Amino acid sequence: MARSLLSFDFDFDEPQSFKGSVQSRPFADLEFINMTCDRHAAYRDASKIEHGQRPEYLMTLQLSGEFRLTQDDRTAVLRPGQFTFYDSTKPASLASSDGYRALCIKFPQKLISTSNDALNEMTATRIDAGSGLAPSVWALLSTLNETLDSMANVNRYSTVSGVMNLVGSMLLSQTAIQVPPRQTETRESLMRRIHEYIDEHLGNPDLVPLQIAGAHFISLRYLHSLFQDSGISVSAWIRERRVERCRRDLADPMLINVPAAAIAKRRGFKGASHFGQIFKDSTGLTPADFRRAALEGAS
Repeated sequence: MARSLLSFDFDFDEPQSFKGSVQSRPFADLEFINMTCDRHAAYRDASKIEHGQRPEYLMTLQLSGEFRLTQDDRTAVLRPGQFTFYDSTKPASLASSDGYRALCIKFPQKLISTSNDALNEMTATRIDAGSGLAPSVWALLSTLNETLDSMANVNRYSTVSGVMNLVGSMLLSQTAIQVPPRQTETRESLMRRIHEYIDEHLGNPDLVPLQIAGAHFISLRYLHSLFQDSGISVSAWIRERRVERCRRDLADPMLINVPAAAIAKRRGFKGASHFGQIFKDSTGLTPADFRRAALEGAS
């Protein structure tokens, strides 16, 4: 348990007859942990938390039996089809019934691109795995768990980045329940905030509408309706903003020695050929021709 999950002290009703199994498999920065066991209790106090230990979250989906988790003065009681998560840097206590079976995902907290303050209000909170974004996210995680051995040729770190964007959106959508609605916010002010968010995250090649919706505590459908009013899709807006930033950089004499491909990558484009096609469709010029014309006009 200490090697695969975290360090705990344990209590058993009948230590001599206790049975359980832990299967832990890494996938880039993630750890997929399959657990089955008899009734037991586990405790993690300050003495078990190592100084300087990497902060991690552990998200556990209940598959059978009952599970009880306490952290931050909250207690979540899980039955099959429910999940919760907890923080490795804080004390916690856990208890399971006989016939316990769960899938646990362990990951560094830094992989979730949101304030820890929001998630700290959700630790040890029971969440329905059948509502909102959760069914899609858990279906993806379960499929990854079942197919890890056949994914030797997959770019694991890139895959994890995309998966964690979805996990972050799922958890953020749950924090919305705890956040008072902005009673005075108009669609216009919300759009301004969304535009600012997109500009701040253009460098993330995996920026997608689902992440944007989750970061603003709105549904994906409502996000699309906001952009529909302006006559442009979310993805098209992201693409145009990236092109505009690249135009600015390509026309900057101070960046003349920076390759166009490097500029494109910094602005979130995933490949040079993809960037070149999009840039030409938008401006009518290749990046090289645009840079040459812009710098000649500035001289």
